[in-house]
Amino acid sequence: MKLKIGTRGSKLALAQTKLVAEKIEKEGYETEIKIIKTAGDVMKDKPLHEFKGIGAFVRAIDMALARKEIDLAVHSYKDVPSLRVEGTKISAVLKRDSPCDALISRSGERLEDLPEGAKIGTSSLRRRAQFSRLRSDLNFENLRGNLDTRLRKLKDGLYDAIIVAEAGIQRLGLKLDYQRFPPDLIVPPPNQGIIAVATREGEEELVSFLNDEDTWLSAQVERAIAKELGFGCAVPFGVYAEVNGERLRVFCEILGERYVRVEETLNKSSAIKEALEIARRIKSER
Repeated sequence: MKLKIGTRGSKLALAQTKLVAEKIEKEGYETEIKIIKTAGDVMKDKPLHEFKGIGAFVRAIDMALARKEIDLAVHSYKDVPSLRVEGTKISAVLKRDSPCDALISRSGERLEDLPEGAKIGTSSLRRRAQFSRLRSDLNFENLRGNLDTRLRKLKDGLYDAIIVAEAGIQRLGLKLDYQRFPPDLIVPPPNQGIIAVATREGEEELVSFLNDEDTWLSAQVERAIAKELGFGCAVPFGVYAEVNGERLRVFCEILGERYVRVEETLNKSSAIKEALEIARRIKSER
């Protein structure tokens, strides 16, 4: 049986999809990768927070899945909105890669060594707010495009440093000098570092063997908090959950007019319920 897998065409998206394809092929399936252009790929100069939660890197692929043009879709889970294309669902997640943000500077400096007023490339409101708390003198400018494009713009001198997800660096096998920021210091967006696989409803068993249960639970806790709070890319917000035995550690950070930070330990068996309680408490206090 051949399974057609839909993905974006960037090097990183293809690397992620090939990783999924290799795992599927070990189960005896044939695979074929189909590249699909998304709104996020076409409108490269528009900051992500202006897409208003439409799933800029996801919707076109899921539409193809719903129309049966492909059998599976591979996404970076952090790009997947809570509102699904009808008839499709996220059915598995791979074991989480690094959730961390990474700062890559043009001359190898760390954040604390960058010159005053250094120009930092990122379109993320969250990253701008979080890194401003560490260095209030930094100047942030929009930076979109795939990782290769961002690195080229850095090399060309358009920025003193850029901020990207460490998982992308690792998945592409890039040998770069960068500064890693742990998720308790720079709290990532929900599901950063997680590869998700979507199927049509009723066909979840196709990829059930791919699912990492701890990553799945962490992802659902993060998404439950984000959905309850009602934030998208337009609000500087981070949430990270990590399974540790029968417990989960959760970090949640909201920046803007009023700074809110929550650190909690949840029971694994009731994590979703407790996560929703955390989100409701945050809403009532804001």
